[in-house]
Amino acid sequence: MAGNSADGRQAEGPKRARNRTDTAVPWYVTTGRQIKGYKRELNRIDEALSRQDVRGVGSPLTRLRGSLSVSLVGGVLVLVAAFIVSLINPKPDSGVAAIMTTRSGGIFVQFNGRLHPVTNLASARLIVGKPEEAKVATDAALRSLPTGPLMGIPSAPNLLSPRTDETAVWTVCDWRDTAVPLSLLKTGDITTAVIAGDDMLDGGTDLGNTRAVLVKPAGDPTRLWLLYRDTRAEVGRGDYAAQAALGLTPSLIESAVTVSPSLLATIAPSPVLTAPRLVNQGQPSPTVNGSAIGDVLTVTTASGARAFYLVGSGGVQQVSPVLAQMMINTGAAQKLVDDPASVQAMPRIAIVDDSRFPAQVPTLVSEPALCWSWTKTVGELTAHTRIFTNSRMPVTESGRVAAVHLLPNNGTTDQATDSITRPGYGWYARITGDSTDSVAAEQLLWIDPNGTRFPIDVVIARNGGVSYDPTVKALGFDSISPTPIPAAVAKLYAPGATLSIKNAQVMQGTINPSSQVPNPPSTQGQPPPPPPSEEEEQEPSSPQQPGPPTADPAANASGETATPVPAVNDPSTAGR
Repeated sequence: MAGNSADGRQAEGPKRARNRTDTAVPWYVTTGRQIKGYKRELNRIDEALSRQDVRGVGSPLTRLRGSLSVSLVGGVLVLVAAFIVSLINPKPDSGVAAIMTTRSGGIFVQFNGRLHPVTNLASARLIVGKPEEAKVATDAALRSLPTGPLMGIPSAPNLLSPRTDETAVWTVCDWRDTAVPLSLLKTGDITTAVIAGDDMLDGGTDLGNTRAVLVKPAGDPTRLWLLYRDTRAEVGRGDYAAQAALGLTPSLIESAVTVSPSLLATIAPSPVLTAPRLVNQGQPSPTVNGSAIGDVLTVTTASGARAFYLVGSGGVQQVSPVLAQMMINTGAAQKLVDDPASVQAMPRIAIVDDSRFPAQVPTLVSEPALCWSWTKTVGELTAHTRIFTNSRMPVTESGRVAAVHLLPNNGTTDQATDSITRPGYGWYARITGDSTDSVAAEQLLWIDPNGTRFPIDVVIARNGGVSYDPTVKALGFDSISPTPIPAAVAKLYAPGATLSIKNAQVMQGTINPSSQVPNPPSTQGQPPPPPPSEEEEQEPSSPQQPGPPTADPAANASGETATPVPAVNDPSTAGR
């Protein structure tokens, strides 16, 4: 048995040797311990060179860096926890601020050591003279000060968040129900919308140089206007020469599109489209042999087209086919010239302003939506206007939802029926002239999202100087530039109260209900109220005493006055 054990041990010896050979690490593989040792030696060399210390005890700043990292992480965690707690369970400010609000939404302001309730945020800022935000205060803080009567401007805005677009875009659109015949169309059947900004616009085809729209005002259907390019020009009902030159047949005149006075007033007018009367018309021309002043020379060009030249006393002027046909229709002679070189040798003079006439007989279009748009970018000296049409109101789906219906005014001024802009933001604007090259800088306005324009009042200093700065600074608009708006467009918004520091500091006591314009309720997605019953219509309504009219510089500029008009959301425009 001893021999067997010895033989077994001898047999296991080569086996263990083979296992050690198989599991040995190759010579070219670096172990982890070797890497750590190599790094430690590098650190010792660095410390020896920088600190003259080869002990390898490490940098004394290691503990400092570790404690700083732990403190930073702990501070961030505390801030995050505090933010989450403030969202879950916010606590009102225990102190007293210049403008305060309660959990129920009431706004209070400190004025002359007393706590006064105010009608709205705009009045509160005007009273304190600073654009402060209302802070939520506790009941204990509100009871710490003596109280006073109600202050503020009735119907002034609560929302004062202005837009800061680089490009000002104002669009006025008429939309008519195609189910109503044009001959029976009235002003009430037309929806006139003012669209602020370009983020709500969608679609439309410009008239350009080839298309036109023949319209008649809803208030005076006996007059005819031709809308072409970006202007409007009247065509006389009895001027058959001009009508024939423009291709206006009796059927086209009968089917002229009815437009609202609001849209027509925004489009820049041009002189009446009629044949001009020249000086010494019909007399022989001193420079054009065989022709009289006012005659039309027709020349065939190399391309086969016809060119028309109007004869004057000192030469000829090339004119458009429309103007040439107007002159021929009024009795001027038309002469065909076989030799184009003879006409080219004649002197060129300016006889009439041919640019105001259409370049050719336009193609009349009639679509349900007719729009005019005014655009001006910051830094540009001139604005750009265009007239375009569409088969529907050219607004996005969000624009249809955001449309606000303006209640009609007292009828003294033209006003839009709807206002469309991005919800939650208003416009700090300044009225400019209606012409594209106007440099006028007139009344400052605040146009709220509900379609009401509030004139901003000036402050008269003791030395007699007049400035908007105190009022603008109090409202919080001093850091931005006002957006230009044409006067014709500004008048289409519902007039509101004048934002004045003096008016805001008036103690109301009580507010006359007839002069109070409430904040518009949100009626989006709700059905319209039912019409009154016959018994309610027959009951005489008790007379109300109207409130004092509010001065509106924008309206006074045109000699018109208007009382404030409330605005509510109109769900009926959501499908347009």
